[in-house]
Amino acid sequence: MAAADAAPTSGSARATRATGRVARVGSAPRIGAEGGDDAPFGADPSRSVRATITQASVERAFAILIAVAALGFGATTVPAVLNQLPYLDPVWGPVVACGLAASFLFVGASVFIRPVAQLAQILCALLFLVALVTWPLTVREPIPSDQVPWPWWLCTVGSTAAAMGFAPWRATVYTALVPTVYVVIRLTPVGGDAGLRALLDGVYTAILSGAVLVIAVVLRRAATAVDAAQATAVRRYSHAIREHATEVERVQVDAIVHDSVLTTLLSAARAETRDAEMLAARMARNAIDHLEAAASDDPAGAPPVSLADLRARIADAVGALAAPVRVQGERAGSVRVPATVADALASAALQAAVNSVQHAGGAEVDRWIVVEQHGAGARVEVGDDGAGFALDAIPAERLGVRRSIIERVVAVDGHAEVVTAPGEGTRVRLEWAPAKGAAR
Repeated sequence: MAAADAAPTSGSARATRATGRVARVGSAPRIGAEGGDDAPFGADPSRSVRATITQASVERAFAILIAVAALGFGATTVPAVLNQLPYLDPVWGPVVACGLAASFLFVGASVFIRPVAQLAQILCALLFLVALVTWPLTVREPIPSDQVPWPWWLCTVGSTAAAMGFAPWRATVYTALVPTVYVVIRLTPVGGDAGLRALLDGVYTAILSGAVLVIAVVLRRAATAVDAAQATAVRRYSHAIREHATEVERVQVDAIVHDSVLTTLLSAARAETRDAEMLAARMARNAIDHLEAAASDDPAGAPPVSLADLRARIADAVGALAAPVRVQGERAGSVRVPATVADALASAALQAAVNSVQHAGGAEVDRWIVVEQHGAGARVEVGDDGAGFALDAIPAERLGVRRSIIERVVAVDGHAEVVTAPGEGTRVRLEWAPAKGAAR
């Protein structure tokens, strides 16, 4: 293989062996979580990550909570309303009670009709405030001192509905207003002249309503932050996926340019005999065909390729080289690989063979390519017993090994390994295996 036409991949692990220097590049992360494969940048947040607290889930929980409170407290207050109706205005008293009961039913129904949940909560809070404020006008005769005005039992329901339906500042005003109005009414004759008990009841209502309001505000803000964080994660994930696709395309283009154009130009520049000139011309025609095919073909839609066909394709490609290359693997196995994988393995093997012909030595060098089944996947080895080279001495600007071999195989989730040292020959091992659970 060529030191002048090969480059180490940045970040690749190297280990010293008896045969020389080894450059390893592992499989690239796989895209697509639906088949059980890992996405290149972790699980897709829009599908695999489900936050336990979101704005929608919090609002849903609030709707259920206020519905349970309204229907439950409303049902337990019915006896008190019926007992106090004789002391209330014969028209306004029943109207207020029925209107508030209807709002409670509306809140209960809003659990199943989510778009109207906030409207139901606001309506419930407003109707309760009307019932409380108009209580002095509703009472025709003072109720017995042993009874509490029935709106008292629903103060928490009204405040909870306000906390969930109003904006925080409006809900705060409502939460402060309701206990104040209740205390004032309880201190009047129509409220029972409750005295100290009225003040204690008002403080109790204010504390309970304030706690509900604080919890609602905190949960909503936390849910908003979670939604914003997940939206940001999805946006960044999508951006990373686009960049990953662009990088894969860049690797493919670099490899095509190197294999088809630069190799042809180098061969033409070194052509000193008639046979070399004819080979350069044939390579130029092949380069044009390769570029045209790359622009029009869609390997992803092609059927899988058997290892026998892959071996025949590689043998046909290396048959045009200036030095003989033995292609082995008559018993390649029954495995079939995707067309994109076959393209990558064949192109990388051809480039490795071209490098060997150009730099490993003349016709006296033994060159071989082995295509064989490896587990559920495929392995291709391109080797020679020629000059070899030192990986550390390769200039970073060289593209042969990095683009045309290593990155090309990694781009299809494969693995590439280069084993070489000066005077020890070179072996390039290309491997690919399907993801676990993936259908071939």
